[in-house]
Amino acid sequence: MNVKSCVVVALAAALAGCAQTTHKETSPSAAAYTLTPADAKVVETGVRSSLKELASARLDRMKATRRADGVINVCGYVGTFPFMGVLTVSPKSSFAVTGVGSDEGKAALTVNFCRQAGIDIEPL
Repeated sequence: MNVKSCVVVALAAALAGCAQTTHKETSPSAAAYTLTPADAKVVETGVRSSLKELASARLDRMKATRRADGVINVCGYVGTFPFMGVLTVSPKSSFAVTGVGSDEGKAALTVNFCRQAGIDIEPL
């Protein structure tokens, strides 16, 4: 097999892997999850501690889904910026921010990732 053939085979394998991953990420199995007041407080604390510059901003329109594997995805707005993250409720509750739409491009990506997680938060 020559070098050109090896490159073509490697590229095809890489693209096949991407197609499978993309399909999996865009077809989550998630049910709506109702955030309790305690959950909302954990999310707020996590957002504020990770986004120091937005620490005084109002959190709004939080929605969540729980995947079949137990992962709880949460999306909402901090000020005018959409955010997303993962809520852990046991053994100890915590929230990790995984994305914030701090500019127009990032906002569109964040809203799209939320949709892929089964959460529809319309842009403000």
